[in-house]
Amino acid sequence: MSLAQTIMPEGYIFPPKPAPLTNDEQGEYKARIKQLLKDKNAVLVAHYYTDPEIQALAEETGGCVADSLEMARFGARHDADMIIVAGVKFMGETAKILTPNKTVVMPTLEATCSLDIGCPIDEFSAFCDEHPDRKVVVYANTSTAVKARADWIVTSSCALEIVEHLDE
Repeated sequence: MSLAQTIMPEGYIFPPKPAPLTNDEQGEYKARIKQLLKDKNAVLVAHYYTDPEIQALAEETGGCVADSLEMARFGARHDADMIIVAGVKFMGETAKILTPNKTVVMPTLEATCSLDIGCPIDEFSAFCDEHPDRKVVVYANTSTAVKARADWIVTSSCALEIVEHLDE
């Protein structure tokens, strides 16, 4: 199956968009969410790609809007017992890796990233097995399974430095 078919299978039908909430309904939902965050001692971390309303809610409630690694770091530093991750699956996994003692939840585990999908663990493992003499570097936007198999995990801010170090 191609990457395009994995991301958007042939014949896929988008679900109908729900009717927009009224201003009163939006206010009620926001108030309920804020109270739940407080009651559960939870913090909301949102990725830059999430809806502006979610980003605003994260900021209003003491959470953060950031890239995937900073979201996880923020959750690790925060005194909340629970981290709510508004992002894709690997972001929640990364948050859990950095905070194994906290509960990490996500609205859905179906949210994926094309970079993650593009590196399935079975193909990656086969590559590693075929090249045991190589140091394997993966981008942070991969699954926990891929990260566990890699020698190095990088972000865009450190990739060049790490690869140059390995070339020494």
